Amino acid sequence: MVESFRKIDYSIRPAKYAERLMLCDVFRRLSAFEPVESYKYVGFGSVWFSDFVLFHRALGIRDMLSIEQSEAARERINANKPFSIDLKFGKSTALLPDLDYSKRQFIWLDYDDPLGPEMLEDAAAVAARARSGSVLVISVQCVRAPEIAIADREMKIDPNTQTAEQRFITKFGSRRVPDTLSREDLSGWTYGELSRNMLLAEIDEAISTRKLADPSQAVFAKEICSFEYEDGAKMTSLVVIFYNEEERQKLESCAFEQMDFIPAGEQDKPVYIPTPKLTLREIRNLEGQLPLPPGSVLNIGHIPASEAKSFAGMYRYFPNFAVVQN
Repeated sequence: MVESFRKIDYSIRPAKYAERLMLCDVFRRLSAFEPVESYKYVGFGSVWFSDFVLFHRALGIRDMLSIEQSEAARERINANKPFSIDLKFGKSTALLPDLDYSKRQFIWLDYDDPLGPEMLEDAAAVAARARSGSVLVISVQCVRAPEIAIADREMKIDPNTQTAEQRFITKFGSRRVPDTLSREDLSGWTYGELSRNMLLAEIDEAISTRKLADPSQAVFAKEICSFEYEDGAKMTSLVVIFYNEEERQKLESCAFEQMDFIPAGEQDKPVYIPTPKLTLREIRNLEGQLPLPPGSVLNIGHIPASEAKSFAGMYRYFPNFAVVQN
């Protein structure tokens, strides 16, 4: 399998860029637990380390760890590592259980692939150990489940072979899959919703087991928000915070529901990150009017209304870069 960093420049994907800035807003609000710069950040840096650079510069986080699976790219990853980031090479399923969870952490498991059993294991590993005030972000691709292509190919040979749904259940186990699963649930945004729900269920089970094993270490999990976006491929992210009963008031003080990118009254819906197609002149025209005073209306000129609305709703998070030509 070709490493994803050889196919995609993660530093310039506009929706991904916006997601990083939104996560910065999420992380800033955790100062109710302790100063944000005291947290540790754990992620998958690859050769770009874009999230590491942003979180260090914007949040002041100094303690950072990148988990790297590609042993073949060790030298290139080391050569591109900014700052004094710690590196651990190996699979996340092997490394996550052995992290030091005595410190509050931001953990972003930013996968390139569709949901798999090992990703559920990673979510459970963090939920079973995370300290109150820690945040877990999990991103997965949701174009369509691989079982669809396998089933369609095999059915050309044997019409009685397993369906995509049956293969999906076999892969994950019936305990993890809803009884109402249909083929339509295995592609697009419904597949993204299914993936998030399965991750949440795995997290809930892990913290229930944790409470039974040691009630003094019990935590709760709360979904802060979720994202949907597509920079070529449909992606979805789940953002969860862990907290204990003693720090419930700190959680409420974070007021995540007041973040700019979450529309009022829609906290339970995924945040869709659009990628408006606008020229630099159109962007300057719109930015010159934002933020809009109450009761005002954007003067959009010849800009398509849908593009202007998308930009105005999330202009703070969109990247501001372009190719410069001589």
